[in-house]
Amino acid sequence: MYAYYLSKQNLDLSVAEVLALSKNEKYTLIDNLLVLDELVDYKRLAYTKSVYELLFLCEKKELKNKLQNYDFEKIYRENFRLNVIGSSEFETGKLADIIWKKIKKPVVDLKNAKTKIDIIFSKQIFVCLLIEELKDKFEKRRAHLRPYNHPTSLHPRLARCLVNLANSKRILDPFCGSGGILIEAGLISLDICGFDIDKIMLKRCKENLEYFKIKNYKLEEKDALKIDRKFECIVTDLPYGKNSKVKDLKETYFKFLFKASKCVERMVVVFPDCVDSEKIIKESGWNVKNSFNYYIHKSMTKKIFILGKHC
Repeated sequence: MYAYYLSKQNLDLSVAEVLALSKNEKYTLIDNLLVLDELVDYKRLAYTKSVYELLFLCEKKELKNKLQNYDFEKIYRENFRLNVIGSSEFETGKLADIIWKKIKKPVVDLKNAKTKIDIIFSKQIFVCLLIEELKDKFEKRRAHLRPYNHPTSLHPRLARCLVNLANSKRILDPFCGSGGILIEAGLISLDICGFDIDKIMLKRCKENLEYFKIKNYKLEEKDALKIDRKFECIVTDLPYGKNSKVKDLKETYFKFLFKASKCVERMVVVFPDCVDSEKIIKESGWNVKNSFNYYIHKSMTKKIFILGKHC
């Protein structure tokens, strides 16, 4: 079993992202720890802090006894360190002594341990072997740090999550703008294609992709309302506001969704909260598979939808 230590920024989205990459829909969620019997392609996750092999779960009163009875020899490699997360009731040193006595030739290395054991206190106690702490540099890819900025570009962490929710090897962003979604898809080696009706924006998108050394991409000057060929999946943040050339949001969104329904089987699409997105989706021939609210700031909450075709 594996435990995914999720971000609490948007827990529903964090759970959905892991499950989108999993073949198994059965899971257990305890606070922000998701337990799954599958190790997904975790290096691409956006809203997961750490990934563990779950050694065992227990109650507080059982902890010392469980540690004394667990065979730590089978997970031990060269040296170890112990972290206790979420509790000051138990002294780390005393718990580490129990583990020490369970290993034939124990060596402690607090800085570069090969065997990293974490005890996480939640509604239950998770005793885990750390597989990896995920430290992708999303903040360094924020829009204002790219060669070409766009004020409505999604945060890179959210853009990566949308790509993961699609769980597709090839994606199209038909409103690609300066390339925020395409960058995150390209960094995990997906085949990517972007459309935009603005030549200048496409040039900026190209520069951004090249800056991040992404090579496997196609960009086209094309109206998103005129998609005329099949694609595996669409992932897009619909244009809105002053920085958009869209005059009638409702009409544009409907035409785009209706046209896209002829060319793709599924989409991950982000709506501004200023329109009746559920109505537009239904009338344009799509089913909502899942949806999430994502808070941007006090005057903006975006709505994220995973869409599939009507049966």
